[in-house]
Amino acid sequence: MHISLIALAVLFFSGHFLGWFFEKTKIPDLLILVLIGYILGPVLGFFSASDFGKAGPLLSSMALVVILYQGGLQLSFQELKEGFFKSFLLSMLTFLSIALLGFSVAFLLAGQPVGISLLLGFGIGSTSSAVVIPMVKPLSLSGNAKTILSLESAFTDVLTIVIFLVFLDGLTKGSFSAQTLFIGLGPKTLLSIVFGLAGAFMWATLKKYFAQIFKMPFAGEAWAILVYGLIEANGYNGAIGVLVLGFLLANLDLLPSWMKSIINTSPVTYRDMAFLNTLSFMLKTVFFIYLGVLVKFNQPIIVAIALLLTALIFVTRYFSVRFVLKKETWSKLDVMVTTAMGPRGLACAVLATLPTQKGIEGGDWLQSVIFSLIPLTIFFTALFVSLFEAKSLRAKLGFLWSEYAERSESTSEKEAAAIATQES
Repeated sequence: MHISLIALAVLFFSGHFLGWFFEKTKIPDLLILVLIGYILGPVLGFFSASDFGKAGPLLSSMALVVILYQGGLQLSFQELKEGFFKSFLLSMLTFLSIALLGFSVAFLLAGQPVGISLLLGFGIGSTSSAVVIPMVKPLSLSGNAKTILSLESAFTDVLTIVIFLVFLDGLTKGSFSAQTLFIGLGPKTLLSIVFGLAGAFMWATLKKYFAQIFKMPFAGEAWAILVYGLIEANGYNGAIGVLVLGFLLANLDLLPSWMKSIINTSPVTYRDMAFLNTLSFMLKTVFFIYLGVLVKFNQPIIVAIALLLTALIFVTRYFSVRFVLKKETWSKLDVMVTTAMGPRGLACAVLATLPTQKGIEGGDWLQSVIFSLIPLTIFFTALFVSLFEAKSLRAKLGFLWSEYAERSESTSEKEAAAIATQES
């Protein structure tokens, strides 16, 4: 027991040190946490994924919920309005292009069956919310760029999860239903948004009339977890619902006067946000170490395929980002970092385990590829972000984005000051 307590304390202080290290060096703490998990797990064998038991997936889900809830609270209506269409377009372009290329690699190069090749293409289409949202928070990007990246990660989660599960069900049953796919992408997504909005309105109402009961720490986060669980239990997308929940709670002042009169228009206090930041930090630290434990680099040919797919992910992002973000309105830093944001994470890892569970031929191969792909995409995302954030290196590497202009120093300083003020 004493070893576990010491380990928890070391994790806490290490996480804070890595956060400070990120600010000074622009080397993301998430990458180092994944490396720590990989060294302690697969390399040294101190523990494995099975040692976490049911606590591992539970902590992963909690981390995802809290990160999405926090991300929603940091979205403004103006930024959402300006970034929604671009986020959706970028999501569709990146998802469809990597799905096609992923299928081609699996079918043409690896010789896998059509079914498992399709599942690989769809299964690697999700940009990880759990990686993107905490990673972009301290970066010197514009608010619109952060909004686009946060929304894109949520949209691609929906596309990946729904399409993967529909095709997996089709492989299992021997038939595919276009109607099921349409319902999953259309009405189910809209209902997830409606549930998120309803959850926010209910929480603001409870905070007005039962403030003494719901003022304790963790109440807001517990409500977000409850909303997520209820949405998922009904077969809808909890990630979208929780993001919408946080967004509405942060923008209740936009509601009509008669609605504001019956709710608490400030249900999330500064104290709540301080606790949320601490909880998010702790869950993020544990989650990325756990993710490192899941890493598998046990077959050279699998690693080679994962490396090829990683390269294709960033190449497709380069062209997609250039198409969506025009040079007249976006800075070089925003475009370069948006191009770098291609990490895969929790959604891909969970989906990768399903074909094997259902006994589909090639399921073990697919799981091995995706489990090798996840840390590689996180590594290269972290590497590119570190290089692009440093102005001197950005000047040397920016020839691929030469038509985009550098943001003025005054603008960068104002936004950095605004971010510092919000975090304080």
